[in-house]
Amino acid sequence: MKKASEFLEKYEREQVKEESGKDVEEGHSLEAHAKERAKHPDHLNAGTPFDWEDMEAYRKELKRLEREGPKKAGGDPKKG
Repeated sequence: MKKASEFLEKYEREQVKEESGKDVEEGHSLEAHAKERAKHPDHLNAGTPFDWEDMEAYRKELKRLEREGPKKAGGDPKKG
């Protein structure tokens, strides 16, 4: 059983859609947000601050590798 407010909201969206010919945004539901994020996969907007710090360090390391190349194998160069 649906609430009257849900029915009214759906009815109003359908009326606007019929009048304008355009679909109306469904509000601020998790599903609506997920659909919007799926439309823009190149825009990453998730993770913790620590994840972002790791991502930035990784990007800097990639840029350094492009400039300087990989570091030589570790160890003491005097030991043969």
